[in-house]
Amino acid sequence: MRPVTNKPRPGLVAVFVGIFGAVISALRLWLGNSDSLTQLLWAEDGVFPLCIHKAEFISCVVDPFAGYLLVAPRMLAGIVSFFPLSDWAVVANVVAAAVAGVITGLAYLILRRGGMGQVVSVLGGLIPVMIPIVGYEAVQSLGNVYQWLLYVSVLAVVFSSALNRWVVFALLLLTTLTMPTTVLLLPLVVLWWLRKSISLSTLITWSGALLGGGLAQFLVASNATKPRAVELAPDGVSTWANSLLPAFMTNVPGFISDGSDPTREQWPWAWLILAALVGLGVFLVVRGWPAGNSATMGALVLTGVVLSAFPTIFDGPGNRYFVVPVMLLTLAVLVSLNELLFSSTWWVGGIVVLVVLGLWLPQLPAGAFRSTPAPAWSDEVARVSAACKADPKLSERIIFTPFWPPDWGDALSEPTHPNVDCFVVWKWLD
Repeated sequence: MRPVTNKPRPGLVAVFVGIFGAVISALRLWLGNSDSLTQLLWAEDGVFPLCIHKAEFISCVVDPFAGYLLVAPRMLAGIVSFFPLSDWAVVANVVAAAVAGVITGLAYLILRRGGMGQVVSVLGGLIPVMIPIVGYEAVQSLGNVYQWLLYVSVLAVVFSSALNRWVVFALLLLTTLTMPTTVLLLPLVVLWWLRKSISLSTLITWSGALLGGGLAQFLVASNATKPRAVELAPDGVSTWANSLLPAFMTNVPGFISDGSDPTREQWPWAWLILAALVGLGVFLVVRGWPAGNSATMGALVLTGVVLSAFPTIFDGPGNRYFVVPVMLLTLAVLVSLNELLFSSTWWVGGIVVLVVLGLWLPQLPAGAFRSTPAPAWSDEVARVSAACKADPKLSERIIFTPFWPPDWGDALSEPTHPNVDCFVVWKWLD
């Protein structure tokens, strides 16, 4: 007879964490602006389903956006496109909350199966929806789902025994087809093979997903109608050095003077701090080479540094480039407390939870830039409806939050463009 245990099953807890994560994701947007869940349709979240109505689904999935594939948001746009135009804002937010729930539940499951305690697993699972930097731009956005995918992809590799090898293969392939910088996880996969955390066959399988997805991205980028300009920015390296630590310090309420974009902060001794961070990561990996949590912490730190470096150096500063690195650095701090929490009484874990919540909760409402409808979706639908009723042969340009796209959409190309003939949307009009 098996002994009776009161320990909750990880799968069941993952469901509850996922539900909580979905609620938190939607709640952050609503706390920023009470009209946001019904009136805010964010940039790509609107233009991608519009593309599906102008062309077929597959054509839109493989159509380059900003010069590369963005597969996951394109596929999710298919759900939104089933509904009337007037409902797109609500539907997009419901789908985004559901995806947030899946991501947070999966992140919890990976951490728990990877040997982390309950406190670290729950907080680490909720990182994608709760850390403050997410609320500046990324929260509740289907277009930014690549950030969540990249976070769980790193977790799936670092905690390599948590998921089936082929599940991780599918995750890495989907993430790479959604964001080209996912190929930067290849050194991490090789490192984990060298320390015998994964087998040779797993190395080949996961590397194949990264290289195959990367090749697809390269071919698409090479043939894009409007390719993304990739060049070394003159101040790119210094911008990266000056931005990483301020971005991480968004975890501390009031620490960053300009909450809308932490990359505007300038830190003295930025290079020294960055070098110390890299040195710490290398030291932790070497120290925990045979086994232990220190190698895990080191891998999270180094991966966060690498993922923040390349897009910033070649594309200039941007809040979105530091979201995943801050997730990973924050998780590294939590992982460092895991052994302490395992060997301590319950109240030590309670203190850790209170401290973390004390840092995150004051910044829970999404920032004004992310949460303010601009324009309100119902107003935009009414405008387009009136224009198309007045002249059914008209071609209209639909505007999404935050008054997007800029420059009349000159950087976009058909069919992923806000211009639309009235006969395409006529079936939605009253």
